[in-house]
Amino acid sequence: MATREDFQRPGDYILDGPLIAGSSGNNYNFDSLVQEITIYQDLDSPYMSGSIFVSDASGLYEQLPIYGQERVLFTLRTPGANNEIDFSTYHGAVYNVSVRNPSGNRSQSYNLNFTSMEAFRNSRTKVSKSFKGSIAQMVSEIVKDSTMLASPKGINVDPTQNNRKFIAPNLRPFQVIQYLKEEAINEKGEPHYLFYENPDGFHFRSLDSLLGELRELSVEAVQEYKLQPPIGAAEMGDTMQTIQNLQLLNTSNTLTNCKAGMFNSTLLQHDILNKSVSKYGYDYETGFNSQNATNQDSGGFGMLLSDIKIDGERKSWEFPDSRILVHPSGSTDLHHEGSSSDPEYVYTHNNAEKWMQESISRELEREYFTVKLSLFGDTDVKVGDIIHLTIPSNRPLAAEDGADALDSILSGRYLITSMVHKVNVQEGVHVMVVTAMKDSVIRKVDSEPLFQFPVPPNIPAIKLPELPKFPRPKLPSFKFPKFTFGGFSSFF
Repeated sequence: MATREDFQRPGDYILDGPLIAGSSGNNYNFDSLVQEITIYQDLDSPYMSGSIFVSDASGLYEQLPIYGQERVLFTLRTPGANNEIDFSTYHGAVYNVSVRNPSGNRSQSYNLNFTSMEAFRNSRTKVSKSFKGSIAQMVSEIVKDSTMLASPKGINVDPTQNNRKFIAPNLRPFQVIQYLKEEAINEKGEPHYLFYENPDGFHFRSLDSLLGELRELSVEAVQEYKLQPPIGAAEMGDTMQTIQNLQLLNTSNTLTNCKAGMFNSTLLQHDILNKSVSKYGYDYETGFNSQNATNQDSGGFGMLLSDIKIDGERKSWEFPDSRILVHPSGSTDLHHEGSSSDPEYVYTHNNAEKWMQESISRELEREYFTVKLSLFGDTDVKVGDIIHLTIPSNRPLAAEDGADALDSILSGRYLITSMVHKVNVQEGVHVMVVTAMKDSVIRKVDSEPLFQFPVPPNIPAIKLPELPKFPRPKLPSFKFPKFTFGGFSSFF
């Protein structure tokens, strides 16, 4: 006899609830009214959110009533999965009722938009406080302190180097974290931190730590997905791994990213105490060789950028003036307690030379090569996870290539940057829409151009003929008349 934990078909799910608790103290299980549930996760969002589409013919909106800030409780899990999306232990809060329309005789349909409780606390809390210590400690304090977010959820924090001083001038907690994460550097010297929420709780992680150890696939892919459907009588797992739809969102916009500073930048740092200027350069090749990458292994992988010379002169990352940044430095001598020469003094300035250029490059890199996937729902897959895509090549194949020849550009490991869970209760299907990025290819692109471009003719500038010169007409002079006031004369 089949149980709830048995797969019947791809897209199966186990939904407990949803229950809604109103301000009147009344609780209702309104699962019979639910048409669809949508849940959002994003690397750039500090909280999860979602919506529940309801077809209400029982007067729930009026009886509860629904004014906003009601609690929604439910859990969503894929049969046999180890993880679930839990809005029961940690409630969701309704913040808006949208798209409310009559949908039939004495019936209404509407969307209940909900988010995590921390998002509500953030909207009504301001932080005016001076912090001391590492940035990781500051973020943990903001999330856990009873006067700030007071979150009971777990938080996964990458330790950061350097002790800092930071003053939050009447900002919301998530705003403070946003400022802090820009300057955070982990203990290995890797910048570009992310702060986000997924079903495991909050995460304050560097991008490099999500990808693994340098040149090792220490972070395993949680799932492999294939574009082509399984052949013959397939196992349920093979069907679950089938990509329903693949869309390329951004694939190598080198023009825009060059101007924005992904490949090259120059930082001019002004020390306002010592009145000196320091100059720092950043290039993509050096950064790539020292950073973790999605497809890093012992050899064979490469950049998502050709290293041929542009215009026969320089490579894409050899234009340091493509973006010039100017940033002040307070110097370690500007703000200190007693004397900065004291061995006990451990606080540093913002260290912009260690994080600014690389962090800008990594942020642009997250949007440089992205794909959008339609998949069957799986609650074991979360934002911030690594997945592996197997995409067959569409080129003509030789006999020795075999039927499994892969597209070396599209195939490989990807980092999930955002995802949407959609549960269609009427059809009983759970699907996911996943956006994922990669920063490397599984096989390095050949660096030698196969074609030698001809040298274009150098056409001299055209000299326009001189226009005839006409003398400028002299305007007639004007003299104000003499005025007499009483016995006095006046001239203007």
